[in-house]
Amino acid sequence: MHAQLMSILRHLGYPLFGSVFLCSFGHAANDTDYLRQIEEAAKLQAITPIINSTQPANREPAENNRIPAGLPSLEEFEKALRQQFAGTYAFYQRLNAAGKQQIFTLYQQDNRVSTIRAQTLQLLAGNSR
Repeated sequence: MHAQLMSILRHLGYPLFGSVFLCSFGHAANDTDYLRQIEEAAKLQAITPIINSTQPANREPAENNRIPAGLPSLEEFEKALRQQFAGTYAFYQRLNAAGKQQIFTLYQQDNRVSTIRAQTLQLLAGNSR
């Protein structure tokens, strides 16, 4: 079939186009598999807690741009961060366990989201180098 198609394309005066077309078509299945693998990897890395959040759409803004003080556990801190500051939580979620603990310790000293956000971004920048 390949030879027939090349012969027809050559006869029509499109030998280069035919070669490119066949090469592209030959890789289509591999490209489809590759794209499917990328999509699967993206699904695994998706920020599902934000997407599946039970937070109401009309939530009130956090008071004074602070996370409530005195949350006793990392889990409660994460829940408050996710519900009140989803953007900061999206970055926070990318930290490793040690980074998350460092942010929780910072929160216990200073519950302003601006401080928490800045430190989270600084840790992420340090991890990417």
